[in-house]
Amino acid sequence: MAMAVKRILILGAGAAGTIASNKIARELRREIAKDEVEITILDKNDTNVNQGGFTFIPFGLYTPEDIIRPRSKLISPRVKAVFGDDGEVTHVDLGNREVTVKSGKKYSYDYLMIALGCRTYPEAVPGLLQDYNTFYTLEGALKLRDFVKTFSKGKIVIMTPEMPIPCPGAPAKFTALLDNYLRYVRGEDIRKNIEITFLWPIKGIGPPAYNENVTKIFEEKGIETRREIKVDEVNAERKEVSLASGEKIKYDFLVTIPPHRGVKALMDSGITDDKGWLPADKYTLQYRKSPTESYDEVYIAGDAGPPEILKTGIGAHYQALIIGQNLINDILGTGVKVPYRGETGCPYVSSSYTSFTKGEAYMASWTYNKPQEPFSPTKLGWFVYRMYYYIYWDIGIKGLL
Repeated sequence: MAMAVKRILILGAGAAGTIASNKIARELRREIAKDEVEITILDKNDTNVNQGGFTFIPFGLYTPEDIIRPRSKLISPRVKAVFGDDGEVTHVDLGNREVTVKSGKKYSYDYLMIALGCRTYPEAVPGLLQDYNTFYTLEGALKLRDFVKTFSKGKIVIMTPEMPIPCPGAPAKFTALLDNYLRYVRGEDIRKNIEITFLWPIKGIGPPAYNENVTKIFEEKGIETRREIKVDEVNAERKEVSLASGEKIKYDFLVTIPPHRGVKALMDSGITDDKGWLPADKYTLQYRKSPTESYDEVYIAGDAGPPEILKTGIGAHYQALIIGQNLINDILGTGVKVPYRGETGCPYVSSSYTSFTKGEAYMASWTYNKPQEPFSPTKLGWFVYRMYYYIYWDIGIKGLL
């Protein structure tokens, strides 16, 4: 009697989904060749965008071509990659192990990995859509690229209304790079005519060591920082942000890191919390909504996961490798579970490379039980960070590290 094929279904061909699929396909290549294992990955399009590069685009440090690749060229040929209407998820039925896509086609699975990411949701802030500028989309980053070349006088407010957001270090990085660009590319005469205010919804900007560096560099650069703010609304006509405290903050140009929500199809499937985040055990990354709604065969990775697991690109990378290994162990029946210990991180940037600055950065990392150690940004850190976005396509996304 022929052995039943073990089916792994991966939802989302972004970083986490692609890394996991490539790792599994490489290590189970013999089982795939013998038709004992089948890996299918679904996504609504064939375009992989390294969103971490959005922070650099406004300052001419990367172009869209640097951060975009076809997904079909990144995924192992041993994986069945499906894009378009046959790959766009519309419903997930965990109880029956079945996923429905836009075309009406249904996919069954033995093991499921959900890595569909999340979506921007500016509608959560009343009035924001009437004056919405952001670098959290490619279109928004390109719009800001045009803005920073011409803005010469006034007040720029950089606002993060709520957490969680993907890459929580990105707003501070953008702010430091903005100051550098205005000061050293546009010129000191331009920078002295521009105020920069940073609005932040919680007390710390990252872990203590990260927060210490951000606080220091913002003070040195003359960037006003307001923490633990709660935004009530944005008035585009008056150009002001109203806070819950009653205070109104005026601006000439507003940059917003918008609220985020989980994918609508998952919300409609009834498998998320009220904001669309998927519940998961913080160590096993397996789906855990309640004692009666726990599925060991379902793994959650990346930005789609619960708020208590930090949403960073480095974290998604580690999660993908760990889930990939555990799916391999599940298929082989080893009984071994590799724990996710909160391995994550966030690059810190204090300056870019210009005619007047050497560029300084640091790849900060930490785990659940090991706090981030004190650090100082370095010139080498800046170049390592810049190189990463090229190495990513040839090594990182392939699941080789």
